[in-house]
Amino acid sequence: MLDKTVPYVEFYMKRPEGLVLPPVSARTDGFFVRLYRPGDEMHWARIETSVGEFDTEEQALAYFSREFAPYPELLMQRMCFVCTPDGLPVATCTAWEKHGGNLVHWVATVPACQRRGLARLAVTHALQLFPAGDILLHTQTWSHAAVRLYHALGFCLVRDEDTEKALAVLKTVYEPTLFDEVVSLIQECR
Repeated sequence: MLDKTVPYVEFYMKRPEGLVLPPVSARTDGFFVRLYRPGDEMHWARIETSVGEFDTEEQALAYFSREFAPYPELLMQRMCFVCTPDGLPVATCTAWEKHGGNLVHWVATVPACQRRGLARLAVTHALQLFPAGDILLHTQTWSHAAVRLYHALGFCLVRDEDTEKALAVLKTVYEPTLFDEVVSLIQECR
């Protein structure tokens, strides 16, 4: 869920090329990853709305229609869903291409399934789908719980005009050792 109790600041994170890809976990509890199939836009809209990214599923579907639907072939190669043992998608992550670069995009897990490692499973699977190069991720301070995950997977904050504002917010929600580690990696992430 988005934490809308903290100030909102957008920022980018980057996973530099050359880092070893994290292993995709072999789950034993029946959850599995599959790629987009026609009709999955309904699941995507439900998942993204459940975490507060959109106010309604109709708004989410309008976004999907505008940004993703024009690229059906790419969707079937790049949009991941983590599904329950009975096949219901409950988490998503997209390994997208934007402006010629790699972008981890729209990571979300329905609230009832959060804190089970499903977002990690979705992101690690998506990371395997990029051919090569640095990988960017656009996020915000409202997603500070997810930023912990991104950091653990090798992403670091990209320094720009909003970095100091983002760090000021993250400092209020992270324990000092994690915050210091996040700050120390910024210089390496150019």
